[in-house]
Amino acid sequence: MKEDATREKGQATVEYALTLVSVCAAVISLLLALGPTVSHAFDEVVGALQPARAAEISVTTRGPIVEVSAKRSRRGFGNDVLVTVTVSESTTVTATDSQSGRSVSFSCRSTCQDTLSGVGQAAGSITATTGFDRDTASYQARR
Repeated sequence: MKEDATREKGQATVEYALTLVSVCAAVISLLLALGPTVSHAFDEVVGALQPARAAEISVTTRGPIVEVSAKRSRRGFGNDVLVTVTVSESTTVTATDSQSGRSVSFSCRSTCQDTLSGVGQAAGSITATTGFDRDTASYQARR
C-alpha cells in the first residue's frame, strides 16, 4: 500500500510535468505564430508613449509670406499705411490693421504694395495672412 501511494504521487508529478510541458509548447507555438503582430502592436504603443525624437519631428514648411513691412504714408493726412509684402509664390494676401480692423486683399507674385486708408493716428501693426501663413509688421504713430 505504501508503494501504491508513492507510485500515485509519482504518477501525479509526471502528469503535472506533462501538462506543464504541453501548456508551454502551446504558448510557444502561439507566440511564434502571433509574434510579429504582437510585436508591432507593442511597438506602436511604446512609440505613442515616448516623446518624439528630434530626427522624427516633422517640420511644417513656412508659407508663402517672406517679409512684411508697414510705414505711414503721406497720403490721407498721415492716417494711411503703406503695406509692403514679399511672397515666395503667387498668392492672395490680406493685410489687416490692428487699430481700425480695416483690411485690404490683393494678389501678389513677388513684392507688392497696397495702402490701408484711415487707420488712425496711434502706432499699430499690420498682419498679413495667406491661408495658414501669417506675419506682422508694426508702424509708428502719426507725427
